Amino acid sequence: MTRTRSGALVLVALALVASGCSTKSGGGKATSSGGVKTGPGVTASKIRLGVLTDTSGVFASLGATVTQGNQLGVDDINAAGGICGRQLELAIQDHGYDVQKAVSLYAQEAPNVAGMLQLLGSPMTTALLDTLKTDHMLSATATWASTLLKSNDIMISGATYDVEQINGLSYLMDQGKIKKGDKVGHIYIEGEYGANALAGSRFAAQKLGFTITPVQIKATETDLTSAVGQLKSAGVKAIALTTTPKQTASAVGVAAVGRFAVPFLGNNPTYSPLLLGTAVGPALEANLYISGSSIPLSADNPEAQKVLAAFKKKYPGKASNAGVTYGYGVAQIYSHVLKAACDNKDLSRQGLEAAFRTLTNVDTKGIIAPLDYSKPGQIPARQTYIVRPSKATLAIDGLKIDKQLFEAPIAKDYTPPTG
Repeated sequence: MTRTRSGALVLVALALVASGCSTKSGGGKATSSGGVKTGPGVTASKIRLGVLTDTSGVFASLGATVTQGNQLGVDDINAAGGICGRQLELAIQDHGYDVQKAVSLYAQEAPNVAGMLQLLGSPMTTALLDTLKTDHMLSATATWASTLLKSNDIMISGATYDVEQINGLSYLMDQGKIKKGDKVGHIYIEGEYGANALAGSRFAAQKLGFTITPVQIKATETDLTSAVGQLKSAGVKAIALTTTPKQTASAVGVAAVGRFAVPFLGNNPTYSPLLLGTAVGPALEANLYISGSSIPLSADNPEAQKVLAAFKKKYPGKASNAGVTYGYGVAQIYSHVLKAACDNKDLSRQGLEAAFRTLTNVDTKGIIAPLDYSKPGQIPARQTYIVRPSKATLAIDGLKIDKQLFEAPIAKDYTPPTG
């Protein structure tokens, strides 16, 4: 759950006091190694990056595979010689989708890392924003809220939640699943995750001529019978979902049992292939669409197939999902930052910040949509894939591509909320 701004600041302060760490370092003491300026987490032979993820909470299946993808990306970078004569190393911590634990773990790891290769969760990221700024901690978030774009230290790898909804709802209209004048429901988790996606669905409704009926829920809710019932009574023709995977299964399952056959559109974190093995599997295949900027692991794409082969070799017997390709892509994106910083002979945290904003066209060969980080406050990518659950690929990620990377015409005119 999202905490108030003042509450988040109190948590940060308490964690820093408890750890004996101070944010007054302004990014840590800069030194020099081999003619390159360095800082925390950087030695003559290593660059250490933090991973603050969820492997035991409501997004555990996503957090685990994004982290595995991060590691696969780092392995490839290291095998190719590393960056600036240094090997990359990950410091991995599980916050269990608990804000207070995330703040405490960050305080422990911050003095020892150059940046964050993964920071999962909108509530956790929001609570840490001021500290990230003070620490000059460039952080690749596994959260896609456009309200984070105002920060110079946040790297969003793909389209934001609002744009995912804009593209997805535009696609449903193009496919004749909804039409002008319809009512569309939107079930969303309270906090930045849900609120940002709702901003996108409302924008799409205004531009395309339908109306949104919103229903807010808590991240801990597991039974969405009431939410779906409200929307059925309201006569909606489709339902947008900004939920956890278990909540997605509940919503789609409740609708199927109630013979409420409407399409569902999920933001990228709403799905797990594990759901296909449950009783709700057939309803997911029939009715769920997902909008997101990273390619499925099962896609007929040379880079995706390379990542899949590496995953099977390094993690034999482990369950995979689309988080693997996303995590791999983020490692590749972060490597662009590190290479630019190396070219500038400045691997300090401030050096990484500066290098980040020079990137205008980060290409991951289709793993993640092309990205432009040179315009602070602007969405770095407005293209998404539309994917569907598929039992044919269940052994990999349970997904198939319904539409390749695209940007809806109305998305071009969208101005995101940034505060």
